[in-house]
Amino acid sequence: MRTICWNCRGLGNDSTVRRLKEINRKYLPDIICLSETKQQDDYIRDVGAQLGFPRYVSVPPRGLSGGLVIFWHQHVQLSVLSHSPNLIDCKVGINGSSSFYFSFLYGHPNQASRLQVWECIERIGLSRRNEAWILLGDFNEILGNHEKIGGRERPAVSFQDFRNLVRNNNLLDVKSIGNKFSWVGKRGSHTIQCCLDRTMANGEWFTDFPASETEFLELGESDHRPLVTFISHEKEEPRRIFRFDSRMTYKEGFYESVSRGWRGSGQMQLIQQPLAQRLKQCRTQISIWKRHNRHNAEERIQLLRGRLDKAICSPSTTIQEVDMLKDDLNQAYIDEEIFWKQRSRVMWLRSGDKNTKYFHSITKVRRHRLHLSSIQDSNGVIHRGQKQIALVAQDYFQSLFGNSVDNSRLYTEIFGTFQKRVTDEMNDNLIRNVSIEEISIIKHLARMDSLLFSIINFGRISNQK
Repeated sequence: MRTICWNCRGLGNDSTVRRLKEINRKYLPDIICLSETKQQDDYIRDVGAQLGFPRYVSVPPRGLSGGLVIFWHQHVQLSVLSHSPNLIDCKVGINGSSSFYFSFLYGHPNQASRLQVWECIERIGLSRRNEAWILLGDFNEILGNHEKIGGRERPAVSFQDFRNLVRNNNLLDVKSIGNKFSWVGKRGSHTIQCCLDRTMANGEWFTDFPASETEFLELGESDHRPLVTFISHEKEEPRRIFRFDSRMTYKEGFYESVSRGWRGSGQMQLIQQPLAQRLKQCRTQISIWKRHNRHNAEERIQLLRGRLDKAICSPSTTIQEVDMLKDDLNQAYIDEEIFWKQRSRVMWLRSGDKNTKYFHSITKVRRHRLHLSSIQDSNGVIHRGQKQIALVAQDYFQSLFGNSVDNSRLYTEIFGTFQKRVTDEMNDNLIRNVSIEEISIIKHLARMDSLLFSIINFGRISNQK
């Protein structure tokens, strides 16, 4: 299961919705949590429809600030227990066999009001000491000065309320990758970074989902980073599949990389290598070439996002440089949209329509339909994780097609009354070696077909003239 959590600082911006679609397309989350939406329910519902999330719960903003929403897919067993302007508390089930509590919160910007949110969470946590519980969102608070870069140091007593909340509920941060300083802002001439956004869980949750982790994405449309949390029983290393793109054949250096892979290097050039080995070497050389030649629009977007992230976090970067990177990023998005429009038009020319969104939705539905999160073996035991699923499938097909049981008597009973159609003479003729004369006849027929095709085309051209 995957969740997205983001303080988007206003869902009404086109660039924010576009970033959200990009994250949704790349990570395929099951649950999306957004704070500071600053939008009413009708607009929230429309955005959910664009993302492909029919179910949601929202808390409207107060005036021009605030607003929470949780989107989830139909296959997710999510029930809302309570909601308020700063907290949506839920319970999530997984495949009907396990469940955990899921709290999405937004810490109040005012410290006195934030204390009321902590007290609410404390009351909820009293009944969940032995239950799996995960909390995520913009806490608007840090545990100490070590989670802050820039600006003046805060007194230690100012962290006490949040530390008490974490200690009393036995909460720990979920293991993370990326830059955990999730918020970057300006205070006068100073650039300040803080760890305001996080994913925390109690001990019971870590026992049930020990391989979970959170990824902090790049800054850009908001001053907060989006968080992607992978909820898993065991860590799985996805195997990257090599995919050949015909557009690469016209790029500089591609032909040389294929040649290196086909010939091999060093002493391998002097050895007659099998075809499978040559193809493997070509895949390796093409992959190396692709890493140094980023012609993909999506890769360029990621590269520009990394540069923009560093520029926003750096106090020496000027506003003009940041704006220039944003313009380049916007242009990269436009190039990607043009590519998909062109590609969709080529595909629809075969089908008779020009609806680009249809293909994205079909691909998305197919991915969800083909995704296998658990499997039940012949004994009724449910297994999760790619390794366990693979073992169950392997055992099933081995028992189905294996030779552990002697079925020769069964075959005789079934096929014994069948009349023989292929005689011994016919069988000998079918399995004998091909003769030189037969090969010559085939070549002659192929030349005749080619000549006949040319004559027909010549006749068509003459008639057109």
